[in-house]
Amino acid sequence: MLTSTRILVVFDPYHDSQPAFDRACFLAQKLNAKLLLVSCIYDETYDMTNFLTTEQRVDMKTALIEGQTKAMQAYVGKCDNTDVEIKAVWHKSLYRGIIDVASHEHCDLIVKSCKSHNKLAHRIFTPNDWHLLRHSPVNVLMVKEHDWPENGNIVSAISIDTNDKVHNLLSERITSISTELAKMVNANVHLANTFAGAPVHIAIEVPSFNAQAYNQDVQAKHETEIKVIAKEYGIPESNAHVAEGLPEDVIPALCENLDAELLVLGSVGRRGISAALLGNTAEHIIDKVNCDTLVIKPQMH
Repeated sequence: MLTSTRILVVFDPYHDSQPAFDRACFLAQKLNAKLLLVSCIYDETYDMTNFLTTEQRVDMKTALIEGQTKAMQAYVGKCDNTDVEIKAVWHKSLYRGIIDVASHEHCDLIVKSCKSHNKLAHRIFTPNDWHLLRHSPVNVLMVKEHDWPENGNIVSAISIDTNDKVHNLLSERITSISTELAKMVNANVHLANTFAGAPVHIAIEVPSFNAQAYNQDVQAKHETEIKVIAKEYGIPESNAHVAEGLPEDVIPALCENLDAELLVLGSVGRRGISAALLGNTAEHIIDKVNCDTLVIKPQMH
């Protein structure tokens, strides 16, 4: 369920435009949520103890925080009828600072813009972006500069595997959140699923194996199951897409063909070393699409 009540927005002090704030304002008004606009700052000069006295360091830190606070205040008035709180924090690591604030302030969604790469306004992900997506305990919306038009398209990347309960539950959560968002913003949901076809070399190694028939059977099974999901959530069968191939190739191509405004996909929660991994497949998909991406985290119990 989409129940965001407190949205953290990452303020970008290096750009005049704040697409993440604009998108968050739009969502906050739809969700009746409160916004927390956060700027995470740090100046390496602060560590130069041989040149600065303790008092000078404190003064510098205070001045920088006050400056950021004033810069953020200029944006608050642009979000009418929405409760917006401002917070400037001092932290060496942007993504850790943001996650700390989100956890302490009980935020349930983080919204952040991608960086502008060149004059063509191509948006790319920085190391901080990837770390935020991997480590955040709550859902993260990465904003590019694609519009969200009326009657636009939302692509939901889901997994279909009757033997994988974790992925199936996450796919249900992705579909549920996508359909709720679609109702709020008057958009169309498209379910996207891929499957791996039989290896090319298998026909040589096992002459009796019919790879084409096998692929047709697998596709038919996935199509049957995705139609069941589509029917359950009131999604037209024509919006349920199954294709053979790698997700990092199929999903971005579908997003481009549909001129999608949003891609929704999941990140399976893990512990230990693997907790730092969003997943290579998900990262390749996110990097290729030219629309906003909402990364859904497993629901905590």
